[in-house]
Amino acid sequence: MSVDTMPLRILLSEAGYRFVEPPILSDASIFLEVAGEDLRRRLYTTNETDGRELCLRPEFTIPVCLHHLATGDAHRMADYAYLGPVFRHRPGGVGEFLQAGVESLGRTDRITADADILALALDAVGLYGLAEPVVRIGDSLLFSAVIDALGIAPVWKRRLARAFGDAERLDATIARLSGSGSAPAASHAGFLAALDGSDHDAAHRVVEDLLSIAGIKSVGGRTPGEIADRFLEQSSLAAGAGLDERAVAVLARFRSIEGAPDRALEALKALSGDEKLGIDTAIEGFEKRAEGLSRRGIDLSALAFSADFGRRLDYYSGFVFEIHDPALGPGQQVVGGGRYDRLLPALGAKASVPAVGFALWLDRVKGDAA
Repeated sequence: MSVDTMPLRILLSEAGYRFVEPPILSDASIFLEVAGEDLRRRLYTTNETDGRELCLRPEFTIPVCLHHLATGDAHRMADYAYLGPVFRHRPGGVGEFLQAGVESLGRTDRITADADILALALDAVGLYGLAEPVVRIGDSLLFSAVIDALGIAPVWKRRLARAFGDAERLDATIARLSGSGSAPAASHAGFLAALDGSDHDAAHRVVEDLLSIAGIKSVGGRTPGEIADRFLEQSSLAAGAGLDERAVAVLARFRSIEGAPDRALEALKALSGDEKLGIDTAIEGFEKRAEGLSRRGIDLSALAFSADFGRRLDYYSGFVFEIHDPALGPGQQVVGGGRYDRLLPALGAKASVPAVGFALWLDRVKGDAA
């Protein structure tokens, strides 16, 4: 089925977004370092004559951000649009498909920018006849605020944050943390004991240095950094630094919060007050964003907030959303988007750069635009 993309191009251009065309072939290491080794099984890869691993473009956000960094100051305001093929292994689906979207970089008015992006995404799907979409929203800053308030060990906060957005993986992580934990193997029990109580960053560097000296680049697909995290996790568990009953209960209550933003706001305030979490700043940010969405003309009653909804990528930094067509099956979102202020620093920028955008799966919309 062919898709009429001209009305979409006109919509995005008139909204002030400039179309760019990043290379189809990219350095695979950039995607793997930023998105994690889990992405490898979804990439189409090949090798240069010098041994460098390349991949077909699996998405547009990272290539567009690299283009931004290569063409000027990282913190300048710039609005980009794209439309072209991406390549990913997808169970039950073809590996090449069209994707369109926008990336808005450098805007410091984050609340208004978030609202503008969601409104533009709704206009985009409206072009293809999706008049009553299901819109799911989340906020990873709320989850981060809760785990900070619970005083969880840094190595486990990182693991929880990485699992956030994948309910099954997060369940398993919480279960592991709340159990008694298995005793460290005798072969490295002394090493774990030495790590216990060490400065996290310093201990991480020690483990990475030891692996480098041994010439170990990866084990079971894990990078030296991920292996170092694993050692520190075992050290934390061996020291009994897991989750107590209260922490497990608080996380369960938090993750159960869902519904329209006003209802969710009440539940978040009640949780913070009952458990004395002190997450007022994060809750205030959520409330102001809801107000911003409303000012932009978005019907809040049509939004479904879920505290358990996030993205399994470290660089997402707050507001996230998905737009679904009720006619499609579960997991088949038409649009995915959100805020990712931590991505450009991961790609080389010297400081955080405000960034928000969305991607539209054109193989999941009707062929003719309105």
